[in-house]
Amino acid sequence: MYARRFWVDTETTGLDTKRHFAFQISYLIEEDNVILHRRTLEARPERYDLYEFSKDAEDVHGYSRDKIISLQPEAAAFAVLLDDLKQYGGKRLTLAGYNISFDIRFLKALFDRNKAATGQYSVFYKYFDYMYFDILQFVQAYRIAGIINLQHIDLESICRYFGINTKDAHNSMTDILNTKSVFDKMAGMIDRQSGFEFEIRL
Repeated sequence: MYARRFWVDTETTGLDTKRHFAFQISYLIEEDNVILHRRTLEARPERYDLYEFSKDAEDVHGYSRDKIISLQPEAAAFAVLLDDLKQYGGKRLTLAGYNISFDIRFLKALFDRNKAATGQYSVFYKYFDYMYFDILQFVQAYRIAGIINLQHIDLESICRYFGINTKDAHNSMTDILNTKSVFDKMAGMIDRQSGFEFEIRL
């Protein structure tokens, strides 16, 4: 079974893909629990003046508007992302992350803004599978089953539950590495509770 995953986290200027954009994207390309490649890209659209910079978002990630607009143009970062996808994609990658639908929306917006570079309106699903794996839903299932007892299941809370260091949280590379660590901890719990080797296939 082809099981290569694209673990991804983004930092954005806000919550709405029409008014905001992802300026930091970090990803791990992993197969059979081996990290094949990792990268962080920081960039801003050519027409960043068309977008808003939420103060609430800045308070979370710590990047000021001036710092964000000083980043490299988005087209250059997008070219690097495409090169990585061509090199490591092979078949379509399974997207994985924490509350991954949020990151998918901003990734799709990135592809749409840079459609001229691909020669097509969108090649998003050329590289990514339609199915994705959301660790947040995995955590929620554990909570419903009574395996995990937590009032809040945001990434920082579940990391603290598992003793995972949350220093530098809300940096996208830190967050996606921590997301992968949460998944590994939960997969280990399945092994221990089942009493036999249990191989997770996505």
